[in-house]
Amino acid sequence: MGDWASGRRLLLVGTYTPDSDPPGGGRGIHRVGFDPVTGELFDQGVAADTTGPSFLAYRPEPPTVYAVNERAEGTLTAFRVDGNADLAELGGVPTGGGSPCHVRYLGPEQVAVANYADGVVAFVPTGPDGAPSPAGRELSHRGGGPVSDRQEGPHAHSTAVAMNSHERRLRYLLTADLGTDELRVYQYAVPVQDEEPAHPQEGLFGTVALPAGTGPRHMAVNGDHVYVAGELDSRVHVVRWNPRRGSGEHLGSVPSLGGLHDANFPAEIALHRLKVEGRDIAEGDALPITTTYEGRVYVSNRGANVVSTFAVRDEGARLEHLADTPVGDWPRHFAVIRGHREEPDHLVVAAQNGDELRSLRIDPDTGIPADTGHRLQIPVPVCVLPVPINRIRRTCDRP
Repeated sequence: MGDWASGRRLLLVGTYTPDSDPPGGGRGIHRVGFDPVTGELFDQGVAADTTGPSFLAYRPEPPTVYAVNERAEGTLTAFRVDGNADLAELGGVPTGGGSPCHVRYLGPEQVAVANYADGVVAFVPTGPDGAPSPAGRELSHRGGGPVSDRQEGPHAHSTAVAMNSHERRLRYLLTADLGTDELRVYQYAVPVQDEEPAHPQEGLFGTVALPAGTGPRHMAVNGDHVYVAGELDSRVHVVRWNPRRGSGEHLGSVPSLGGLHDANFPAEIALHRLKVEGRDIAEGDALPITTTYEGRVYVSNRGANVVSTFAVRDEGARLEHLADTPVGDWPRHFAVIRGHREEPDHLVVAAQNGDELRSLRIDPDTGIPADTGHRLQIPVPVCVLPVPINRIRRTCDRP
């Protein structure tokens, strides 16, 4: 399925389905081919018929895709990916909460799931074959915020990983809680060869307070800074992260787009390093060889229907707005597609209400994306996951 031998990339696209909550016209996980030179998109059919796969995550070994099934009684389903880009279901388990909306791969032993309806964060164990087991740690929360119709209680919307600088066997999992205006901090362990397992703190490690009414939705981690998309205040917040203490400090925020818009709701946020080494790409944009790098931050804005570009300044502590690029109706999610060798970098944007994907080419000097003109009709697309199909094919071809 698909002309993968020609260098075409594989994108898996999550959708809302008639039996999900909220419902939609998707058919599950859709398979899309992507030309990394031109940005053209190709419909390759439905890869998996599964309920409301509104967010997807990838495990490289063995090649596995995890999909949340967004509905009142949340579940997580795993699929094996083969060299033909076909998905075979490995099994599903409850997520420990309602309306799961985000899943993150945490290594060979577990994934993290954010349940929006009740705010529960679940650490779901996974086996050597990638199949999930019932949730091992289910972490609830309390609190609310000033926006009464959206913040009546905790709403875990996404997770991100931050390093622990003094213990390589531990990581911090940050949870954006839209309902409580906080980043919740948890610990988890990662296996290290020839070392005894670490023992993370079981419950809540701490919280990072954000301004009332922020409604944190998604995050991007840049070394010792975290950028947070505020869904309810239409701003991008900067948090200074202390990896030794596992704590953060809110530094400030900027509007999530260049102009004013009465009803705008930021969604996805991503950090991108431009393809330049050892030279400045713009005033103040040196790319030092450090764990924190200068680059670009992209934010999708639903309502204004643009992807906004920000330059990272002051070694990560400040964001400067550069441009707003029009995209389709209600840009829910996007993925940065890194070009190989001379191929350009792209964004592929899921326009939820426009029922389409759009590809944007990232200018290698400015980092600003521009429309390639390529579109693909997909019903209710809400997540775009790049999967390294050519690497999978090479693995499958080994004797």
